[in-house]
Amino acid sequence: MSNFGSSRAAGAPEIHGETRDTRTTGAATSAAPGKAAQADFMREPIPRKVYLVAVLAGLSGLLYGFDSGAISGALPLLEGQFGLTASQTGLITSLLLYGALPSIVVSTIAARRFDRRQILLVGGVIFILGSLFCAIVSGPVGLMAARFFLGFGIGIANMFGLIYLSELAPTRVRGLLTGLYQLAVNVGILAAYAVGDIFHSTPDGWRWMLGLGVIPAVIFFVGMVIAPPSPRWLMMRGRSRDALNVLRTMRGGEEFAAKEIQEIEEVLDRPTKGLGGVLSDARKPLTILAILTFFQVWTGINAVVYYAPIIFKDVEGLGNNPGAVANYGVGTALVISTAIALPLIDKMGRVKMLAVSMAGQAVAMVVLTFFAESGWIAVAAVFVYTFSFGFGLGPVFWLYVPEILPLQTRAIGTGIITFTQYLLNATFALVFPMLLAGMGPWIFMVFAVLSVAGTAYTILRVPETKGRSLEEIEEEIFGEVKSVTDKQTAGSNS
Repeated sequence: MSNFGSSRAAGAPEIHGETRDTRTTGAATSAAPGKAAQADFMREPIPRKVYLVAVLAGLSGLLYGFDSGAISGALPLLEGQFGLTASQTGLITSLLLYGALPSIVVSTIAARRFDRRQILLVGGVIFILGSLFCAIVSGPVGLMAARFFLGFGIGIANMFGLIYLSELAPTRVRGLLTGLYQLAVNVGILAAYAVGDIFHSTPDGWRWMLGLGVIPAVIFFVGMVIAPPSPRWLMMRGRSRDALNVLRTMRGGEEFAAKEIQEIEEVLDRPTKGLGGVLSDARKPLTILAILTFFQVWTGINAVVYYAPIIFKDVEGLGNNPGAVANYGVGTALVISTAIALPLIDKMGRVKMLAVSMAGQAVAMVVLTFFAESGWIAVAAVFVYTFSFGFGLGPVFWLYVPEILPLQTRAIGTGIITFTQYLLNATFALVFPMLLAGMGPWIFMVFAVLSVAGTAYTILRVPETKGRSLEEIEEEIFGEVKSVTDKQTAGSNS
């Protein structure tokens, strides 16, 4: 599943077309002789700095959540001011996601040369400028352009925020810390809903809803300036001493840092392949992730995140502002469920939480199909649905992406999955208003059926990764791939 197969000169492994200098490796891996082998990652004490860096990096998720959720409160005002059609509504919503697509491609290429943290800094600048752009445009066309530009930052944040967190997090709390990204996304969505409620009756209130994202964007940029680089990226560039220095500050002792350096080095010592070889060796994890990302999108989460006010605008019994009631239900459910899920990810395991999550979604969507206009019953169904998503399919999926992709192909593999997700997201956001108009509440039954299918697939096909280092996960999956490849080769030679 990693980049294997090409020849290389002794002492100079080739990484992404670059020569990796191994002369410093001996000094790094021998920093704690006799101790590295005894390091037990599941008993490692966690320095406070780890949590600080995780919060700073998690702000990339908050930005994604805020800019995604802000359109929900802005759409009714935009429709009232500009008389938007269903297709225009879909475009304004989906262009944020379409804008992420080119940035994913460019940043994946840039990851060969630049650290994850440096790329996140570029994303922070885009968030700042894009938020200001959204606040000052004069009409729908300008807003579409601003949302498309802001999408560049979304693509960077969602891809490299996750990679950065997973590569910097200690094994014992990797699920918790990487899950903070999804919690930050959901906090951002809830914050956007609150801002929308505050400004829903203000003239040009949509400008405030979309423009206030500049505040967390500035905080995120400053946070990335002071955060350390990824130790795994440093190792890929031959900077073993620098990587060890980072791990000394981010791990519970010298023996843990040295052990991790050794494991990373063992992975990097494997020869590399080109893109075709990457896709071939990483076929198993990429297939699993592609199928899971389909279920994450097409079981309906964006229907409630983006369009809750539109879905519930004519429902009786929800007061004068039914959209706000629906939004607060969605946002609160996402935050509470993800907060509950974080400490459980490394205890229950990824597979069980994914299965429970999608099973809960299925039940809620069946109820919503038959009670879509029943006031508080519909709101309760949406609350249960979003709670179920936030408990598993939201945080666990994005933790799982960098976990099962190999180090040498983690950036390009995450890029492929993130690109796929945003393409599916953008398509969903574009067509959902038309699907809702054409199918009515029966569209929710489609989401229920897909949730059941996703539950079955997870139980049958998705491997568990809790309690193992990234290198151990890679070794297991690579071992399976190598075994299959050896059998195929033997068969063809017989």
